[in-house]
Amino acid sequence: MNHYSGLRNALIAFFLLLSALYALPNIFGSDLAVQVSSAGDAAIEQSDLTKITATLKQKNIQYKSAALSNRRILVRFGDNASQLSAKDLLKTELGRNYVVALNLAPSVPQWLDSLGGRAMSLGLDLRGGVHFLLEVDMQAVLAMSIDKYYNELRTLLREGRLYKSIKKEGDSIAIRFKTLELKDKALARIKSDISDLIVLETGDQDELLIQVGI
Repeated sequence: MNHYSGLRNALIAFFLLLSALYALPNIFGSDLAVQVSSAGDAAIEQSDLTKITATLKQKNIQYKSAALSNRRILVRFGDNASQLSAKDLLKTELGRNYVVALNLAPSVPQWLDSLGGRAMSLGLDLRGGVHFLLEVDMQAVLAMSIDKYYNELRTLLREGRLYKSIKKEGDSIAIRFKTLELKDKALARIKSDISDLIVLETGDQDELLIQVGI
């Protein structure tokens, strides 16, 4: 009876220790990193790693480590500012033949990694969310907004022939009128139907300047 009880306790202790060992990777957390991979079929080589580390050192961007593994280069950083600066720099220096992306790299020690210890992959809710860097061509967005409002204003004011002319001027839309009465009617209609526009009255009494912003 005692023999079986001792064996059972030993097995329980063994599995508890094994569970604790493979739970350790979750304690070490992750490093902020930048991942560089090839945009095509070309392989990432040691010369690419040398170029990347030299570029970072030249710009005095501090990094913890840089390694080539599984056809990609992973550079680890100690703070978010260095990570973002490195990402922008490498994207510019390496060009379109490479994919440069932000990443989180598990900081599991080598001895534990060699035993198969892997950190649990957390979902967005458990990780507390992920910050995405959205790169937007603001000039293109502004141009689209101007085109959109230009067409809306033409349609809105065409009824009753309220305007004399309408044209795009930079980030604004200039509208001219034959009379002050038509101008006042157009202004009231614009404020009623497209209230998110900024309407400016210029020195010319027959003109309205529509400021389009994003």
